[in-house]
Amino acid sequence: MRSLIAAVLLLLPSPAWAAAWMRKGGSWEVISSAIFTDARHSFGNGRKPGGATMFERGLLQTDTQYGWNDRVTLVLRTETANVHLQDAGNHLSAISNAVEAGMRYHLGDDLLADYDVLSVEATARAAGAFNFSVSANGQAGGQAAGMRILYGAPFKLAGKEGFVDAELAQRWLTRPRPDETAMDLTAGLWLTPVGMIMLQSFNLFSGPARAPYIRFRTHKLQASFVWRWSPRTSFQAGSYFSPAGANALQESGLVVSLWTDF
Repeated sequence: MRSLIAAVLLLLPSPAWAAAWMRKGGSWEVISSAIFTDARHSFGNGRKPGGATMFERGLLQTDTQYGWNDRVTLVLRTETANVHLQDAGNHLSAISNAVEAGMRYHLGDDLLADYDVLSVEATARAAGAFNFSVSANGQAGGQAAGMRILYGAPFKLAGKEGFVDAELAQRWLTRPRPDETAMDLTAGLWLTPVGMIMLQSFNLFSGPARAPYIRFRTHKLQASFVWRWSPRTSFQAGSYFSPAGANALQESGLVVSLWTDF
């Protein structure tokens, strides 16, 4: 199992970029990602059907993590979004940026079984209109603060090593944007010594909203393959789609990431 823990530290899930595991003190990890999103329809709210739309977004992310010590990991994310949106006869092209910073703290080994991990994370974020989680609520930028609790555990399946990571987060956004509650789940399984498959579920629920924003919920499923290119470098490629939602776009897309550990 110790080899699994080392592998998980190298290959944290994306875009759930935190994950429960900590960086070793004095070590760095940089994840450079390109995420391509496309939507042609939106989900309604149960009483009102969704409509046709055209939404395309290219998102470049750089996630940097540094192990301050074995219990504290510092995190920094930068994003640039390039968006094309057409809805109800209106057409918009925009480029927006975001920056997010915070820290993750290991809550202690005595709370859980061997190799299980429980941690808590706090972040602050400033973002442009299309750098927020819900593209349908893209009218303006703003700020956000968040708290996230994370649980990770290794397992074995048919003699192969794997892990699960479960996360629950609350985000407080500047008004009039609604606050958000996130529930994310990741499972990874090493099919070969250098190849892992990851399955992920990302779920987001808004609180009450004020105009021009609307209450929403989103659900996304993602599958990807991670190839360990070298002991310090890995490559991830995958795709995702939205099977359900309310007042949100029916998104699908591709994800490619380069992971560097040093």
